[in-house]
Amino acid sequence: MHKRDIDPDLERQLDAAKEDEPVEAVLLLKDVERDKPPTDVEALMKRVFGKGADEHVELNYMPRVGALIVRARSGVLRLLISQPEVEMASANRIEGDTGL
Repeated sequence: MHKRDIDPDLERQLDAAKEDEPVEAVLLLKDVERDKPPTDVEALMKRVFGKGADEHVELNYMPRVGALIVRARSGVLRLLISQPEVEMASANRIEGDTGL
């Protein structure tokens, strides 16, 4: 398995999160080849969750930069991070950040 580059702040947030507490992360997807379309995020999500999954996940996909911003439970994020399309994962919020 390919070792992904995971931000230590994100690792701490995932470890500290309660089971039902959402965590926000930015997942950078692997570079796509020039003649291929960007990553099919819908197919990625179906593969991760299977059919009929009842999981609340907020997504914002930016295909031009290959970034997927995700807000989900820590277990869901860990599953997404383990996918071959994910090159790098970073915390979307710095610990102690109030969002102001």
